[in-house]
Amino acid sequence: MVSKLLMLGTISFLTQVSVKADPKPEDVISSVTQEIITEIKSRPELASGNLGSINELVDKKVMPILDFEKMTALAVGKKWKAATETQRINLMKVFRQLLLLSYSGSIKFAEQAKVKILPPRRKQGAKNVIVKTRVSVPGQQAVPVSYRMKLTEGGWKIYDLNVLGLWLVENYRVQFSQIVKSQGIDGLIKEIKEKNSKLLGKSNS
Repeated sequence: MVSKLLMLGTISFLTQVSVKADPKPEDVISSVTQEIITEIKSRPELASGNLGSINELVDKKVMPILDFEKMTALAVGKKWKAATETQRINLMKVFRQLLLLSYSGSIKFAEQAKVKILPPRRKQGAKNVIVKTRVSVPGQQAVPVSYRMKLTEGGWKIYDLNVLGLWLVENYRVQFSQIVKSQGIDGLIKEIKEKNSKLLGKSNS
């Protein structure tokens, strides 16, 4: 159940919609939620977990609302600064695929989700915020899902999320730091590629 709820948060985290000019971060999250639910209901291939369709959705809807470079940098940790431009590009590519493969299987549960945006508590004019929500599915207790967002020239961008008290970026940083320490950046890229291959094999079996 935890993995399914994590997926609900991740899907919302990985989806972009058009909202009114200069939206509040809560407006972005609210619109994201409605968009992904509508998209899944209208496209059966998404609910069935078709990787090609999900990948297309990510490219079209997801990436514009994410600060994916920041998210990847935080997940990799201090060694990100020492990485070459090519290594950074490769890291973002394999990390994106890892997220896609890890959570795409539970996308069908998203259309059942209801998301409640909690009242904001922050200083006026803050450019780095946490938007808190409660995600529920029929027959289950609501689960807290929070989003870290920052205001950029392109609007509010999401770069991390928290489900059941676990931040996604921190979780991966713990895993990645051990690999980078022993194998370096290229070793991390290799390890993620191998994990992706295994996940892809499971999805095709």
